[in-house]
Amino acid sequence: MLANFTAASSGFLFDAASTMGSGLVVGQIGDWMPSWATPIYAISLGLLLGAVVAAAFYAVLALLSFVPPLGKLADNSTRGTVASLIVGVVVGAMLCMRFASSSDEYAQTLYLPLLLAGIVIGYAVIYGMWHRTRSEWADILSEGVVPYVLSTLGAFTLIGVLGAYYVNDPMQFIESIPQVNLISDGTVVHEVTVPGANPSVAPDEATFHAQQFDYDLRAMSELIIESDKTVMLGDGASIAEFSRKPARIDAGEQMVYRYEDRDVPPLPSDPAKLHIQNRELDAATVKFTITTVPRIPEISQAVAIGGIVFFLISALVAFRQAAPRVWALALSTAKNEMAQTLYLILLALGIFGVVFFSIYPFNTLGDDIRMFKDSSVTLIMVLAMIQAVWSAGTSVSDEIEGRTALTVLSKPVSRRSFLLGKYAGIMMSIAVMFVIIGAIFLLLMAYKPIYDARETARATPGWQIGFEEIMSTVPVLGLYFMQAMSIAAVAVALATRLPLLSNLISCLVIYVIGNLTQPLVASARGENPLVGFVGNLIAIVVPNLNIFNVQTAMDSGNQVPWIYLAASFNYLVVFAVAIWMVAMLLFEDRDLA
Repeated sequence: MLANFTAASSGFLFDAASTMGSGLVVGQIGDWMPSWATPIYAISLGLLLGAVVAAAFYAVLALLSFVPPLGKLADNSTRGTVASLIVGVVVGAMLCMRFASSSDEYAQTLYLPLLLAGIVIGYAVIYGMWHRTRSEWADILSEGVVPYVLSTLGAFTLIGVLGAYYVNDPMQFIESIPQVNLISDGTVVHEVTVPGANPSVAPDEATFHAQQFDYDLRAMSELIIESDKTVMLGDGASIAEFSRKPARIDAGEQMVYRYEDRDVPPLPSDPAKLHIQNRELDAATVKFTITTVPRIPEISQAVAIGGIVFFLISALVAFRQAAPRVWALALSTAKNEMAQTLYLILLALGIFGVVFFSIYPFNTLGDDIRMFKDSSVTLIMVLAMIQAVWSAGTSVSDEIEGRTALTVLSKPVSRRSFLLGKYAGIMMSIAVMFVIIGAIFLLLMAYKPIYDARETARATPGWQIGFEEIMSTVPVLGLYFMQAMSIAAVAVALATRLPLLSNLISCLVIYVIGNLTQPLVASARGENPLVGFVGNLIAIVVPNLNIFNVQTAMDSGNQVPWIYLAASFNYLVVFAVAIWMVAMLLFEDRDLA
């Protein structure tokens, strides 16, 4: 393994040195740089869009805070909570109506995440209008883990913006942003009436009538044409003006065109050239159902990333302003854990690991990208879980044993707030680790297809390949972060009673069993009833961590659908509530003196 890595590194350095020596570096960079810079540029636009929308949104709320009834609404915590819940339920209901009311069989999994997201937005709106928030924005953006996250995302965005020099027509990406379908699904219906044919002429000689509705063929993903009479679609008023054969639609039939099928569209590219011939005596009603996507479809996913950025900023405002005591405790915990030597070592190991995996030749005959992705996300998850268990031991167990917790609880901080603050602080430090290592990982992921192509003397792949690899990796990182949240919840609960070493061993056993329970139960189904009963019992007691494990999907090369994150989040919420109840039972009667 070491010999292969040395050889790969030597080849890489020799290639770079010879390129620099020959003076062809600019030309070679020009060959592959657009394929690497374009996906980074698209994602950077999403990050920038999220930041701009958040800035505009909270600027409006800051102006509203000058209105006394609104600016002082959160002065009373009870009144602020009630108002936040009312706004949150309304926003959550609107989100559910937009995204969870489809006929998709898995759409119901979106109800809980969207409702919780609406409640977070509700708190952010009410406390964003608070007069204190208006004067504390500098502190909000500069304290705790926020500068680390903002700096990382800012550096990623800066790289993408600077890479716009190598992007082919960067303005087209910006122009595609307004074309993203946020309110609707992008479906528009046009109905036109075509006069009947003159009975004195033959059907083939009937008049082609010009139509007056606009469409963009380049942005059209699906087109369904229906007519109650037999009609012909042409691109001119007469046969002499036709540049292609007219399309025929019989009465009562449908013509379906999908861009993904690479069919020839039945409509002319210029809407002004569309003419329709009615071959029957009665007037015809022709219905065009057009579904559009942005001219660059990938920009929709970039806009979704911007939505995530906006939501995270809103969650930050809601958490800090609505629960200041828990926030202060979480902030102190996160700062303390990030200052530890172990945290810096794990962070360095993560960065070194993803860089190493990006250039290591796995010799998998075409599956190096999959191995790079699999190895990197697994490494990030393992490092995060080590940090979570260690932090729970040092910030909960040690403080209880050292009587520090008694000092904290002597202040107006309840035991419930103490555990919540510790858990939130641990997850904030892990989130920083995920963001920093993940940003570097995604930058390398965009280059990995290019690197493999150059190593095997193949043509440079298109930028869409790198973008697809990045966007297929983001859901996996989200799932593994949820798994780290589950282990951290268990570690904090056990830390109320167990010392660090016992906690570490217990979490390791729970992790192994949690990833094996579901396969064991599935394999025992229909066999020994006793084995199935024991397996199901373990599955109830031990968290089913296999729900966050997408190893099989990654090995088979399948993408993890984003809606699967919603189903996993639902399980995480239920599991977190159960662990929270267990933690409170363990901690409530713990003698701290």
